[in-house]
Amino acid sequence: MLHLGTRGRALPLVGLALAGLAACGPSKEVQQQLAELTAISAEKDSLVTQVAANTRLMSDISAELAKVQVPVSQAGTAESQGLSNPDAILTNIKALTARAEDSEGRLVESQKRIDALSKTSTTQKTQLANFQKTIDEFRGTIESQKQTIASLTEQVGYLQQENARLAAVNVTLADTVSAITNRQNSVWYVVGTRQELLDRGIINEEGGSRVLFIFGKRGKTLVPAPNLDLSTFNVADQRYLSEIPLPDTTGDYTVVTRQDLSALETPPDDKGRISGREALHIADPSKFWSNDRVLIVVRSS
Repeated sequence: MLHLGTRGRALPLVGLALAGLAACGPSKEVQQQLAELTAISAEKDSLVTQVAANTRLMSDISAELAKVQVPVSQAGTAESQGLSNPDAILTNIKALTARAEDSEGRLVESQKRIDALSKTSTTQKTQLANFQKTIDEFRGTIESQKQTIASLTEQVGYLQQENARLAAVNVTLADTVSAITNRQNSVWYVVGTRQELLDRGIINEEGGSRVLFIFGKRGKTLVPAPNLDLSTFNVADQRYLSEIPLPDTTGDYTVVTRQDLSALETPPDDKGRISGREALHIADPSKFWSNDRVLIVVRSS
């Protein structure tokens, strides 16, 4: 710990020495030495101020680092909330490093001046001893500051690595969310004739009753086949699919899947037929696809 009380003792001693030597008519050499001692004392005061400022800055940086937390969720994923900006902290640390180096350089100059004044009177030697003690204390303080700077720099390096890792995690999460969203909005549709869709195994006929002397069944119902191969369907994003083209405007079409047909701009007639249209125009996609994301449209005639 730096003892700043030395400052209060050194200046009065210099003042007394100056007063005593002035009464005796000091020589030019003594006056020069006293002037140098006064300059060293002033430099010591400047060093005290700079070292104290360094200490305050380190305290501020440490407080900022103390706010930095990397909370981990129950799933073990680090969250970015609460992370400080390590680049801004590093800028402060670089400024602190420069100030500490400047303080150390000034200590070297002060030490040289004290060494140059080593051959002097007993009174001045006592003052120089006090200055030397102060400089030694400064040297210990600056060394401690340098160690703290190294520790702070290491912590900032960790924060930069953690921010980079979290950025990569966020990109992965964003990609995952995007993929899930796209998958949830994917819809599949196919339009074809009755026979074509039967041949492709997309629809089946169910029910109906046999009539005497007539082959086949009457009143058959068309239903989607089980285990549909969606790779044979058209795929689209329901958020951007506003219409489904119909190949022949003269034909009648029916929907055999479970879409909410009231969400069309023009719903089917009372028999469920869609006639004379170039396309199915979807007015409310969310409502239209809410029951089924696979659409099968059959041209019935």
